Amino acid sequence: MNILFIGPYRQEDEWGRKSRAILQALQKGDHSITSRPIFLTQSGTYDQYIEKTEFVTLDKYDVLIQFVLQPYVIYDGHVKKRIGIFNTETIPYEVARGHLTKELMMDELWIDSPTIGKGLQNALEHYDPSIKVKSIPPLLDVSNLPSQSGISLTASDPDLKDKFIFYYIGNLLEDKGGFKEAFLAYVTSFTNKDPVALVAASDVPLNQAELDSCLSRYRESIGTFRRIAEQPLFKVIGAADKGFLHTRERVALHYEGNCMVAPNYSIATNSLALEGAMYKSTPIVNKGNACYEWWGEENLWGIDSYEELCLSSQRPTPYRFTAGELWHKPIIKSLREVMKSAYINKFQRDKKIVANTKLRTYFEEASFNI
Repeated sequence: MNILFIGPYRQEDEWGRKSRAILQALQKGDHSITSRPIFLTQSGTYDQYIEKTEFVTLDKYDVLIQFVLQPYVIYDGHVKKRIGIFNTETIPYEVARGHLTKELMMDELWIDSPTIGKGLQNALEHYDPSIKVKSIPPLLDVSNLPSQSGISLTASDPDLKDKFIFYYIGNLLEDKGGFKEAFLAYVTSFTNKDPVALVAASDVPLNQAELDSCLSRYRESIGTFRRIAEQPLFKVIGAADKGFLHTRERVALHYEGNCMVAPNYSIATNSLALEGAMYKSTPIVNKGNACYEWWGEENLWGIDSYEELCLSSQRPTPYRFTAGELWHKPIIKSLREVMKSAYINKFQRDKKIVANTKLRTYFEEASFNI
C-alpha cells in the first residue's frame, strides 16, 4: 500500500514532535511511505532536518494522511482512504455540523485520547456514521533524544544543587498549560526551609514584565500568606531570545529534574510528559490527559480534575474551541497533595521509575500498519 503523509514534522514544537513520531511509526510498517512537510508556525523549525521519505515519489497513492490544522485539510478523490490527524485537544460536547466540516471530508480520524475519540465518534454519528474514529497509542520520536544532554543545570546554577527539582515546560502565560495551577500548588505546599525547587522553562518568547505581572496576580490571589523571602525556590529559565528550548536543554531538565509538573487542560497526549517519563522523572499529569488514559498510575502521578467548557482565545484557530467543547481543569488541592507525595514517597517514585525504564524500547519499536 502506498501512503502519502503530510505533516509539520520539521517543526520543533508539540505539533512537530507528534508528527515525527507518527511518521516514523508508519515507516516501520509494511507500506511504501512518501512524506511532505507543512509548516504551521514560524517558531523553532528544523531548517536542516529532512526526512528520507521526502525523496520518494510514487505514481499513485492509496492513502492520504494529513496531520494539519483543520483549515488546511484538502479532499483528494484519487485515493482510496483519507485519514485526518488534527491534534484534537478537547472533547466534543455540542458541536454544530459547521464545526466538523473538515472532519466530514475524511474516511477515518486518528485521535490519541480514547475519551476524545468516543466524543468525536458520537458527534459524527449525527452527520455521517461511516466515518470511523481510531484511538492510536501515544508515540514518541526518540531518535534525537540522547541518554544524557551533555549539559548540567545544577552545575551552572548552584542554587539547584541538592534540591528536589520540580519542573514545568511550556508557555508560562497561557491558560491551557496549567502553569498557574502548578505555581500555586508549589508555593502553598513548600517553604524556603524545604530543599525543593520549581524550575519553569518557557518554550516561547517570554516577556519578563508580563511574567512578573502574572506571578504578582497569582500571589495576590492567595493573600500575603508569607513573605516572598520565605517562599520556596522558584527559577525561570529559557527562551526569551530563541522562542523554544533546544533538545539538549529539555533533556537536561528531564535528566536532572525529579518530577515534571504537567497539569495541562488539554485531553491530548503531552509528548513532553512522555519524554520526562522516559528519562525517569515521574511526571505529574492530569488524569483526564491521554497520557494517563494509556499509561496510568504505574508510570505517572495523576491529579484530579473537572470537566469545564473550553473558553479560551489562546488558540491557533480560535473557532475550534467553543462552548460546545470540554477540557479538564486541574484541581489545585489535588495537585498540592500529589506534589507532596512525589516529594516524600520515594518508594512510589522508585516503582514508577522501574516501570518507565521500558518506555524507550517501546517507543523505538512502535509501528503502524493501516
